[in-house]
Amino acid sequence: MAQSTSFIPFTAFPLDRASALRRDAEKMESLLNHPDTDLILIQDGKPVLSLDSQTKGARKLLRLACASRSAFLPKSSPEPVLMGLDLDGRATFAAALPARFDLDDSPLQGLGEAEDLRMAAGIMDMSDLAIAGTAKAILDWHSRHGFCANCGAATQMAEAGWKRACPACKTEHFPRTDPVAIMLAVKGDQCLLGRGIGFRSGYISALAGFIEPGETIEEGCARELFEEAGVKMTKARIVANQPWPFPSQLMIGLIAEVESFELNIDTHEISQALWYSRDEARQLLSEGGCTRDGVTLRAPPPIAIAHHLIRLWVEEG
Repeated sequence: MAQSTSFIPFTAFPLDRASALRRDAEKMESLLNHPDTDLILIQDGKPVLSLDSQTKGARKLLRLACASRSAFLPKSSPEPVLMGLDLDGRATFAAALPARFDLDDSPLQGLGEAEDLRMAAGIMDMSDLAIAGTAKAILDWHSRHGFCANCGAATQMAEAGWKRACPACKTEHFPRTDPVAIMLAVKGDQCLLGRGIGFRSGYISALAGFIEPGETIEEGCARELFEEAGVKMTKARIVANQPWPFPSQLMIGLIAEVESFELNIDTHEISQALWYSRDEARQLLSEGGCTRDGVTLRAPPPIAIAHHLIRLWVEEG
């Protein structure tokens, strides 16, 4: 049984994606120019957050009047992408600002600032964070798919930003999401955690890898565990999942039981792998971390699904 993901950052997207309306060009034009429609901005992958001094608690996305976008968006900007409709039918769109666009030298001066999404995840409203993650992923896809993979011609945005169409060969291109198995290998009261090559200093995490064509999630999990750590999986259960907009993955969290504690590390992928007891894993989740042989390591922060996988396993014990 999968665990609810409502507590994991980037999950619980709050809007109706209104996919049935995306082909209705007249309806989209009406929504784009409706006085109540909101527009959020993403600059170089960073959401623009409000600087409103009245905002209490979690930081909010800067929301602007989409109908007035010509007053502040560069003339060359593509049409915004539909994020969805709220319960009252109010639409939200997202637009990309050029990396060199200076918010302080524009009509938006003093209204908002672009914040790194990873850093902002801990201070943002959870609903806004899910919208920002979706906006980042889809706008990043547009920035990297301006040409047809079939014939090389320039493609055009279609269906409110959820498709690109090639006018030359008529091929349709849709946003992609890459599935990743992220697994906490366990045996008895021990869990296996590792550090990938180039992994952030001071942290240790669950092992992970992309699902390959033709694989089930469980098959990908078993293959990655054996390739990276040399352990053989006996069974696995999917417990959570998380959209991960860096640039666009779906992290599928599993707890996988393995045959033995013996490790055979792929040093091209993993710099370190260690078994931790449940008590040590609890320490890894704490601010102080877990110290072994004078080295202190910590679990990833709560923005990452690995943090929640480890916490779930600790709490099950």
